[in-house]
Amino acid sequence: MQRIYPVSLSPELYRTQEIHRQVVPETTCPACSQCDSLHRHGNYSRWVTCSLGQVISIIVARFLCLACRCTVSYLPSFALSYRLVNAQTVDAFLQGELQRDDVQRNQEILQTYRRRILVFAPVLIAAVGAGLGVAPPERPPVWDWIKKACGSLTAATRQLVISFRITLFRRYQCHRAPQTLC
Repeated sequence: MQRIYPVSLSPELYRTQEIHRQVVPETTCPACSQCDSLHRHGNYSRWVTCSLGQVISIIVARFLCLACRCTVSYLPSFALSYRLVNAQTVDAFLQGELQRDDVQRNQEILQTYRRRILVFAPVLIAAVGAGLGVAPPERPPVWDWIKKACGSLTAATRQLVISFRITLFRRYQCHRAPQTLC
């Protein structure tokens, strides 16, 4: 299972300050709701772009629920599920800030992200319903709707994953309802 861990640091600072060691899990397991059952269960590394658009490796904290044996990963909020480019760069791209170095460096990947968001939009809208306010009409400017409802891609990702178990790109196995995971 994956959760989005709120982090206000850049990917570079997250890595150099080893923030993954400071992650504190929720007091109840998101899978079985058992209190105080999550215990550190190691970590894993993954790639993400930094503020300059270059690829760096970060560490993601994992916890194990001693009650139901599910693992819970806490992905830092600047990282998007199964996406290389960080949330701030994707946000800037979707806002039309095409002159930024990080956006220009990852232009081709960002174009595929936009196409993926547009293709997945009907599924996202059906899953969220009016949970983020009135959904846009067909052939929607989905990003405008999400931006208005949540403020940023980072906030939107966290809300979509926690409240609706979905992302802008897809519904991943790690976000499915807990009873199907364990």
